[in-house]
Amino acid sequence: MISACTRIAAGFLFLTVWFVPALAQQALHAQVELLGEEDAIVPGSDLHLGIHFVLKPGWHIYWINPGDSGQPPVVKWQLPSGFRADEIEWPRPERMQATSALADYGYHGEVLLPVLVHAPRAAAAGTRVAIAANAKWLICREVCIPEHAQLRLELPVAQSAKENRQSATLFANTGKLLPRPMPIEWHVFAKPESDDFILMVETGKPWAKAEFFPLEPNQIDNPAPQKLLPLPTGVKLVLKKSDLLTKPVRTLRGVLVLGDGAAYRIEAPVRQPIK
Repeated sequence: MISACTRIAAGFLFLTVWFVPALAQQALHAQVELLGEEDAIVPGSDLHLGIHFVLKPGWHIYWINPGDSGQPPVVKWQLPSGFRADEIEWPRPERMQATSALADYGYHGEVLLPVLVHAPRAAAAGTRVAIAANAKWLICREVCIPEHAQLRLELPVAQSAKENRQSATLFANTGKLLPRPMPIEWHVFAKPESDDFILMVETGKPWAKAEFFPLEPNQIDNPAPQKLLPLPTGVKLVLKKSDLLTKPVRTLRGVLVLGDGAAYRIEAPVRQPIK
């Protein structure tokens, strides 16, 4: 890892690569393409798209909370009139620890960042629609390099759509990695101590493995080991507070990944001690 200052300085360098539909182009350290889960756009329906990264070995990109350094990919859409794109849906990340003092959150190998696009009812069947995305990402190994690409996908407008066979497996596998809402029967809360947050998660059964990925920066110490204690009906995690934490935390928001690999979005209210 290099320092944040070095990475900011590197931000003035951009590599521009142009892409054509349904074909991955080789950037300096990755192949990137814009994919659709469906083979057509249906007026008034949702279209599942995704920015697909295939990274060279040893290189990584970042999650929505990058951790101690880095920055997540950013996408600016160029959509036809009436179309609207949601925010990126972030698959559960990996914890990447280069030193005892720094840890980041991101992705190695291959990752699809899904985005839901809403098509207007006025979209005319029998026409073709071009969707473009201006994507920027920071890709790192020993050094970090900002890269930039204009992605494009053209699809027909039709009364019905089928699954795109070429990308169906990729979208299905990514769906398993997306954090799901916490079950309503669960109970989560956190207790502050002098140096730690104690995260209590009651799921109805014990867990021998769990990991918490914070959505907010500077709340927990990213490289610190997360101490785990299985409970008869859940799990307790001891999360070291960040040295950069300057004010009380009311809610710990993040993604909890359990031993079976399932990821859940949680919002744990922090119970302040009674004075």
